[in-house]
Amino acid sequence: MPDGTVPVAVGLLINGIATYVFLVVARRALGDDSYGGLAVLWGLVYILGPGFFQPLEQELARATAARAARGQGSAPVLREATRVGAIGFAVVALGLVVAWPLGLDHLLDDRVSLLVAMIVALGTFAAAELVRGIMSGRHKFALYGRYFAVEGLGRVGAALVLAVVGVEIVGPYALAIGFAFALAVVVVLAGEKPFVQPGPESSMRELTPALGLLLATSLSEAFLLNVGPVAMKVLSDDEAAPGVLLNGLIIARTPLFFFQAVKAALLPNLASLAGHGDLHGFRDLQLRLVAAVTAVAGLAVVAMAALGPWLVEFLFGDTIGSLDMALLAAGSGGLMVLLSLSLGLVALNHTRLAVIGFVVAVAVFPLALPLADDPFLRVELALVAAVTAGSLVTGWLLRHEYAQHIAAGRLTSRASAAGDTSPGGR
Repeated sequence: MPDGTVPVAVGLLINGIATYVFLVVARRALGDDSYGGLAVLWGLVYILGPGFFQPLEQELARATAARAARGQGSAPVLREATRVGAIGFAVVALGLVVAWPLGLDHLLDDRVSLLVAMIVALGTFAAAELVRGIMSGRHKFALYGRYFAVEGLGRVGAALVLAVVGVEIVGPYALAIGFAFALAVVVVLAGEKPFVQPGPESSMRELTPALGLLLATSLSEAFLLNVGPVAMKVLSDDEAAPGVLLNGLIIARTPLFFFQAVKAALLPNLASLAGHGDLHGFRDLQLRLVAAVTAVAGLAVVAMAALGPWLVEFLFGDTIGSLDMALLAAGSGGLMVLLSLSLGLVALNHTRLAVIGFVVAVAVFPLALPLADDPFLRVELALVAAVTAGSLVTGWLLRHEYAQHIAAGRLTSRASAAGDTSPGGR
């Protein structure tokens, strides 16, 4: 595993368990219909939040790491990133208000409280991405893990208080999502002083070389991760269907959840190997990761087919089939493979190529929806088809890049290096 994986994984473990508890408590307190609205809100927050603001974290992390290598503080670049984030949040919030009478009201069950909760959650999420960008760029992975732990515990703590008090309306539980982001930011900032050091003045150029490409990539990734409950709201007349699918996704995506720890540490390590010209080490690390991810994905499909329905019923009281859980796990595994491959292209400074696989996956999703009649199967098969297409395209692009390096003499092909495997040498 790349350096920094373990502390982030510990934080994600706590966050993941807390997420299960939060959703279980909310499901029990709200009932089928109201929980369905919360499920749609959850999907929209995690599409728009990471979609619009994760690129800011990535670019801030890159700029911070570059400054650290030169012995320079990152306070000016954080100020510049805050301005960009504030403008982005204002645009997104205004867009949500405009979209409310155009169909967003139907998706959120005509509950204004859910619209308010979404705007609050996106604002605090944007702040969290700024903080996480600094932590990642400074390789403060223990602090990064602490952020996730506090976020998860804050969310479940708020839900437990609401349930004990007897709150049975969806608005307060929805607000708990944004509350958790804000609490984690406050705790992290309080525990690391000074959080940033003074340095040379920054400009937009330091943050925006690949911001547009990263934005397209992150929106596509967030769409693939969270579109399920939203699509179910559109395709099914059953008000409880989005909540049932969300519960199945939460269980089936356990490996993907922990893959985020690998992802957070992988890009800096791959970029470091590429920066030092160690393309053999770069290729070896990535191929070993893809092989491991594929093996884990296969095991997850088998495990979810066998145990997934029981887990969903035990935790949430909902019924879902073995085939549904197997397909949800397959989609999750395919997305891990897609992410593993695309990070290699980003680390090689080919972000423009990395976005292609995600755009292909997003385009395939609606095209694959007619593959079945049942709403659950339609969404599940479309997700599998989407990540499969995206992975194939991204793998071909990465193979092409390796072939280019082999042709330039910077990388040894498989045929000329005993025991060395590479897509380019096949």
